[in-house]
Amino acid sequence: MLGIPLNAAQLDEPILKILLDNARPSPYDPRSVNALKIAKEGWSVRDILAHGVIDYHPVIVGPGIEAADHMQEWFEAGAADGFWISPDVNSDGIDAFVDQVVPILQERGLFHHDYQGKTLREHLGALDQYGIDPRI
Repeated sequence: MLGIPLNAAQLDEPILKILLDNARPSPYDPRSVNALKIAKEGWSVRDILAHGVIDYHPVIVGPGIEAADHMQEWFEAGAADGFWISPDVNSDGIDAFVDQVVPILQERGLFHHDYQGKTLREHLGALDQYGIDPRI
């Protein structure tokens, strides 16, 4: 997003000035202008990701337990009845979620262990429908 290398071991530290001097917002991501602005204000990488880049919904940065806790808190507060998962790294992000977050949610009774039906329609509890819908 900013064209600079970041170190996962330094999530809670501001981005070094020497890196920020070389940072440039991506022309392909409108969020990058705000990310660079708050990075230059001294925000930590974790805070930039969690609060500054995508401020219209939360971003969870950290181990699976933090993601599970966050999701549970929102669900139990009635603030969400489902979640859209968008991994930050396509090569291993979904694997990390499935391996680290899903088992915690299952253990807490917040995520199923198996599907009840064989089709998406059955999973959603939708009625069978064949042919043209008579309401149309």
